[in-house]
Amino acid sequence: MAGRSFRIRPPIDMKDRPLARRSKQVPSPTSETLREIEESGDRVAEWASENATMILGVIAAILVIAGGAGLYVQGKQNTRDEAADALAIATSQFRTAMGADPIGGPIPEPANPEVATRTRSEYAERFASIAAEHAGTTAAAVAWLETGQLQTQLGRLEAAAESFGRARDEAKGSAIEALGSVRLAGLAEGREDFAVAAGSYERAAAVAAYPLRANALGDATRCWAASGDTEKALATFDRLEGEFPDANVPPQVAALIAELRSGR
Repeated sequence: MAGRSFRIRPPIDMKDRPLARRSKQVPSPTSETLREIEESGDRVAEWASENATMILGVIAAILVIAGGAGLYVQGKQNTRDEAADALAIATSQFRTAMGADPIGGPIPEPANPEVATRTRSEYAERFASIAAEHAGTTAAAVAWLETGQLQTQLGRLEAAAESFGRARDEAKGSAIEALGSVRLAGLAEGREDFAVAAGSYERAAAVAAYPLRANALGDATRCWAASGDTEKALATFDRLEGEFPDANVPPQVAALIAELRSGR
């Protein structure tokens, strides 16, 4: 990779900012935030590593509000509008039930655990119903993402994987496909199935519409290394360097690659 300029941020404590750790707060979307994500260049990878969950919600929900990313050719405007309206209403009501501002801001954890569990269970079913009723729309794919997120928080990991898979498979070629893959990768990491996680991150990185492809490749590199597959880890990092030469690589990933290269 001679001749390429590849920036590495100053070292940080790996425990403070693991690349794939998810935040527990999910703010509501705004069109300004999406534009900032798409246009911010180097800032995207650094910001994303700290706010992966927020990014997922922001990008996915904005795609609905903006009319979608073209999952399918939708013949009737009113069908798409009904789907987006149903999703927006359910989202607002869920936020209210959790004690959050229905319009925006983080979602706090209710003081009463029973209320939190009951609310998540109710809205997991509701979002799944929206997804089934409006199949073939952008809103349906996002509803599957929301369903999977709530199922994850409830500890229903197998059901969550199914929901994320549906979102991914319904959203071919869109950023939502990548978001579904990222969520599946997170579940795989949670059960220490690092090879599966790496493959899911690579699948996300292969979606041209996804603005966080470099970050996904960094996560894939880390997971291949954790799986013990040094060659795939190095090959994935080479791809990251080749496709995104100006990307900011987390110091822990850069240090890992330096160690793997020295041991070749």
